[in-house]
Amino acid sequence: MDEVEAARSLEMMHTARGALAERARWSFARHAAVGLLLGGLIAGYALPDPWPVIVAGACMAATAIVIARDRRRDGFFVSGYRPGRTRWVTFLMLLVGLCALVGAIGMKTRYGLAWAPFVIGSGMAVFATVTSIMWERVYRRELGGARHGR
Repeated sequence: MDEVEAARSLEMMHTARGALAERARWSFARHAAVGLLLGGLIAGYALPDPWPVIVAGACMAATAIVIARDRRRDGFFVSGYRPGRTRWVTFLMLLVGLCALVGAIGMKTRYGLAWAPFVIGSGMAVFATVTSIMWERVYRRELGGARHGR
């Protein structure tokens, strides 16, 4: 491969990444779905047994539906665990979610605050929605297609 071919290949790669960045736009409802799924996992622990397990199963099924919807609508699904700068956003969301889950269950079982998982889950829903929007922006910036946010 000579220099001209290499330059042409690089330009084609940048063009493809820019096109992908333009397609990688998700609606607020799609981001809110992420928030509701993560918040719902935690909020479900406010319910009596066996409902927390049923809610967790429903959230897993809904996650599969969101993935299928993304693939049908966009032609692809981007995993949050992909390498790159987005991984830190994903880890932040997971760390906060895990701490929220442990805190919610602890407050319910140790202190008898049955409402705590619902309140903490609601907060997690908001946090995860905002973090999902942040994830998209980092992803688009990484691809080189988002110069000024949205």
